[in-house]
Amino acid sequence: MIKSVLLCASLLMLAGGSARAAERGSPTPACPQGVLTLRLLRSINNPPQPDVVAAWEAANPCVKIEVNEVPFGQLADKISVLAASGNPPDILGYDGPNTASYAAAGVLLPLDPFLPAGFKDDVTQASLTEHSYLGKLYSPGTQQTTLAMFYNATLLDKLDIHPPRDLKSGWTWAQALEAIKKCQQGDGDDVAIWGLAPSHFGTGQPGFVYRDLLFQRSAGDPKAPPDSSAYKTYFAISPDGKTADGWLNTPEAIAGATFYRDLFNVAKVTPKAGIPTAFQDGHACFTLDTSYFMAGLIKNDPGFKWGVTPLPYIRSPIVHTGSVTLGVSSKTKYPAEAAKFVIDVSTGTPAEAYAHRARILPVLKSVGGKMPELNEYPLSIFYAELTAWGQPRPPSPHFAQYDKVVSDALRDIAYGADPKTRLDAAVRTLQPILSR
Repeated sequence: MIKSVLLCASLLMLAGGSARAAERGSPTPACPQGVLTLRLLRSINNPPQPDVVAAWEAANPCVKIEVNEVPFGQLADKISVLAASGNPPDILGYDGPNTASYAAAGVLLPLDPFLPAGFKDDVTQASLTEHSYLGKLYSPGTQQTTLAMFYNATLLDKLDIHPPRDLKSGWTWAQALEAIKKCQQGDGDDVAIWGLAPSHFGTGQPGFVYRDLLFQRSAGDPKAPPDSSAYKTYFAISPDGKTADGWLNTPEAIAGATFYRDLFNVAKVTPKAGIPTAFQDGHACFTLDTSYFMAGLIKNDPGFKWGVTPLPYIRSPIVHTGSVTLGVSSKTKYPAEAAKFVIDVSTGTPAEAYAHRARILPVLKSVGGKMPELNEYPLSIFYAELTAWGQPRPPSPHFAQYDKVVSDALRDIAYGADPKTRLDAAVRTLQPILSR
């Protein structure tokens, strides 16, 4: 077994060999210290994009960025192996919710000494929380995401159902469920059109934390007293990321999880798995997805009118944030140069140009203010959610374990497990991990 693990690690190191640490070339008249090559590891097709890297290199001719890419599903494993080696990449592209985990493990370098003045005042609060650990910032953030509810307007118009288009009049889940029930066609084993499409996040099974933990969290209340169960439900983990008991399994959380379970097993308005293109194919009235989903609907016309409404909630509006981002390896020999690249491509002109082109939700409020398209429906729904309702997935130095345990619990609940029993079991599993 030990030999197998060592062999696997060795193979991963070899596969990531091009992502080794920085090195300088020979001196030249233009670059007396030699051209510095910084190594960057990122997931395929994720920021920073090739044109952004090329533009930065043109403006900084004595520094080159050597990019190594892996599939997103392999990224966390590759980072773990390379970070533990003596030759890690200088710059890491990684999934933002893992910031606290990487910071606590000593993988990332704090960027506070390199940040421009006033930077933290310009960052959306959800991003600042997500990318901080023990008061220090480890990533400036490159983009953000939020969830909203897409709907088949052609089907709903026939039923005289018109979902709200602003946050102020957003539906509760009770209101949304009424519309979902009215729109569904068929029941049992004979459903022609589902009320709510199944999840296509992760493995396509229920329980994906980014999507499904929101049923529980929205049953809480961030304005309640901090020692109340309603307050703790909303945040789903203690502020230090070390306690789930009394946060993940509160009475309100159990009520939210019960509503979630009943969508599958009582109302029976959403399938438990399969049909990844149900909405696009016209076989579902509603689906929960990010702003990126719009690009596919625009590029490949589904043949019906569609719209977007704010994500429903049980008691308090909330959406999860979090996307791929950039950080600097704590082991880089050139922290100033690596930090300059990360901050430069995440702020200012490069960030603004990328946000316009990709129509992503920017991390910086100053960039958002220069994007009139963010005020245009339906992208306006996602951006308004980010600024008014956005919360990071529960931050913890052990987020990966939290994510896995909670996802498993939510999946079991969707398949019919008792919410209280299953959430209590999840807490028992998590507590020794979180308290380390």
